[in-house]
Amino acid sequence: MKKLVTHSQGFHADDVVAYAILKEVLTKRGDTWTLERSRDRAVIDAADIAFDIGEEYDPSRNRYDHHQRGRAGARENGVLYASAGLIWKHFGRELCPDTKTWAAVDRNVIQEFDAGDNGQAYLGGLVFPNSGYTDLAIHIAYFEPTMFEKKTPEILADAFEEASEFARGIIVRAIHNEAALERAFAEATEVYKNSKDKKILIFKKNYERPIWRQMAAYPEPIFIIYLNEKGGRTDDWRVEAVPVSFRNFASRKYAPESWRGLPEESEELRAVTGVPDVRFCHPSGFLFGAKSFEGALKLAKMALAD
Repeated sequence: MKKLVTHSQGFHADDVVAYAILKEVLTKRGDTWTLERSRDRAVIDAADIAFDIGEEYDPSRNRYDHHQRGRAGARENGVLYASAGLIWKHFGRELCPDTKTWAAVDRNVIQEFDAGDNGQAYLGGLVFPNSGYTDLAIHIAYFEPTMFEKKTPEILADAFEEASEFARGIIVRAIHNEAALERAFAEATEVYKNSKDKKILIFKKNYERPIWRQMAAYPEPIFIIYLNEKGGRTDDWRVEAVPVSFRNFASRKYAPESWRGLPEESEELRAVTGVPDVRFCHPSGFLFGAKSFEGALKLAKMALAD
């Protein structure tokens, strides 16, 4: 049985997530564990794994704190490590099918917790002026009792466990989804490589928007045609514009202005496009479609020539 130790009193997202990762790893290993939340040095020294406490980062001794002078290092992009990142760095690979998935989860999930705990402005310019915003760390913080509720050690321990199960679910699904994205992009890349017309790529499967955005890695694609089979539909062929880059949502090309925002499946939309089974065109022009593949292809070719 492993003895895990972290700090007592309140909790933050980084120690909650670190614990969630450890629970998943130990469960996968078939191990059992106890958790003690304490600031007592003797308790910390007796731990098999201590995280977010102890003022020491030494993986050879399973010590994963980041509050000491000199901290615990940073990633190449400058995001400092907190306890979530340290635990993910040293244990997370056991939960992932490959290194790419492990790195993707770190990039898209874990770094947010680390940056926030270290006081780094992770969201930066993405925050709209005068708006409230929430991130995963704030949602985890909601599990701690408020200033109007009792905060006994027992109540805080229960809240910590509840928060960790919430975080554990996020981590498990993040791993699952990032692994799926890696597989999907590999399959989509094969379609790209085997396509004669690389400006309009045709997919029989809906790999969904994250993959269409990733196709911006290649210089030629302008539009993606795919069957949106969600809900078992067979009459929803969509044309989606490839963005300028993965991080820039502006499209390389848009539907003609005259199509945008007209009522779905309307006579007006059919007249302006000349496509009898046209279904819709998004007001921004990045997404449009028809009931048939032939109709969608015709729309894509017209938009490309516009």
